[in-house]
Amino acid sequence: MKAATNYRVLIPNAFTAFSLILGLIALYKTSQGEFVEAAWIIAASMVCDFLDGKLARLLHASSKFGAWFDSVADFIAFGVVPGFLAFKASFQQIHFFGWFIAAFYVIAGGFRLIRFTLSLADTTTKKPFIGLPIPAAAGTISSFCLINFYVWNEIKSPDLFLTIVFLVSILMVSKIEYLPLEKGKKITPESKFFIGLLVLSFLAALRYPYFIFIAWITIYILYGVCRHLILIGKKNNRLGR
Repeated sequence: MKAATNYRVLIPNAFTAFSLILGLIALYKTSQGEFVEAAWIIAASMVCDFLDGKLARLLHASSKFGAWFDSVADFIAFGVVPGFLAFKASFQQIHFFGWFIAAFYVIAGGFRLIRFTLSLADTTTKKPFIGLPIPAAAGTISSFCLINFYVWNEIKSPDLFLTIVFLVSILMVSKIEYLPLEKGKKITPESKFFIGLLVLSFLAALRYPYFIFIAWITIYILYGVCRHLILIGKKNNRLGR
């Protein structure tokens, strides 16, 4: 029984390792100036990161080791690598502020991961994410690079990119709550919305994959911000009464 359990644990951890390996490949591609390839590899790493947690829950193979391993892999693949990608593709043109924002993004991502991992008392169930999840922040950087390089063959507005990276860094360390798309075996209303959107996206992705990528990331980020503002408004209304 114990051996079977160990085998189950290996499966999600293998996907975590794949995510980390892809992150290292993206790091190498970035160092070679192959920014489009690096951005797509980060996107593939995001898929592996999603699958490791999903498989851990399906196989009842969640563990503290897996949670910390996932955090280490995420810090490299979605913290260090996207920060380096942003700097190499654009921020080095802005000198000091480029260095500062790239470093701030990596530090914010590390803070976000440590806060999340320390909060995990029960690794078998999904809980709300406090702050923007770091894969979504990495996806913001990757998708922005992709749409710029596909359309203009360069980062069209380094200042805009700098602002976007700064904002997602702030969102990672914020107290804004992002609900998981799944909650145990139940499908939440948010899940139905995103699943429906996903189905509609598949056809469009065949033609404009880079556009769908940035659209998804933008919708997800705005969903959390708008939900947070609505909850604040409801709370203020109740206090006003």
